Amino acid sequence: MNFGLFMQAAPAGGAPAGGGMAQLLLLVGIFVVFYLVLILPENRRRKKLQKEINEMKIGDKVLLSGGIYGTVEFIGDKTIYVKSADAKIEVLKGSVVEVIKK
Repeated sequence: MNFGLFMQAAPAGGAPAGGGMAQLLLLVGIFVVFYLVLILPENRRRKKLQKEINEMKIGDKVLLSGGIYGTVEFIGDKTIYVKSADAKIEVLKGSVVEVIKK
């Protein structure tokens, strides 16, 4: 077998061909794709949810992180009271996953 076709000769200094510039560009490209695919959509979703929470009104239906649906009864600074079936519970605003308008 002739493995010479698959091997490239290194330059005289012993450094690999192409240098570190190609590796740096590849790393930057991977970071840009990672940012566009994962980080940017998550930031948009989080900002949209925060806006919905800030605009929430009494009577709106909400979904909490524990999977509980309820109706907003009172809105405080950091907490809200949610009525679900026969129970009224106090939860942090951060536990709201989705706001369903009336």
